[in-house]
Amino acid sequence: MTYRVPFETILQGLRERLDEEDLAEVCDLLIWRTPDNGAELLDVCEKWLRHGTAEEVSAALAVNGGIHFQTRDEREREMRAVAERFPQFRERVERILRDWDEKQKPRAVREVLQDGSPPSRVAYRYRITEERLRAWIDEYLRENPASDAPS
Repeated sequence: MTYRVPFETILQGLRERLDEEDLAEVCDLLIWRTPDNGAELLDVCEKWLRHGTAEEVSAALAVNGGIHFQTRDEREREMRAVAERFPQFRERVERILRDWDEKQKPRAVREVLQDGSPPSRVAYRYRITEERLRAWIDEYLRENPASDAPS
C-alpha cells in the first residue's frame, strides 16, 4: 500500500521548518525530481499566491524564483494582485517581474532579429503576446539604431 501525501501538506511542513533560501533550494530540486516536473508543487504555489496567508505567499515567492503562472500577462496580473493584498511584497514582486523581463527580452528579440524566427513562434515560446514582443523589438531598435539584434 502506498500512502500519498498532498504536496500542499509537504510544502506547509517545509515552510515551517526551513528558511526561504533552503525552501527554494529544496523545492527547485523537487521540481526537477518529481514525475510531473513539479506541476503539483507549482499549483500549490499559485494557489497560495492567489489566496494564501502572508507566510504562504512569502514561501511561494521563494519557489522557482517566484516565476509562476502560464503566461507573462497572467503572471503580472496575479503578482500585482499579491502586491495589493500584501504591500510588504510589492518590491519583491516588482523585482521578480523586472528580472524575468530583463532575462527574456534580449533572448526573444535576438530570436526574431538575428535568428529570423517567426514572431508568432517566439511569442508562443516565451508565453507573451505578439504585441508585447513587438514592443520589445521596437524598444530595442530605438535604443540601438545601428544594431540588428542584442548580443
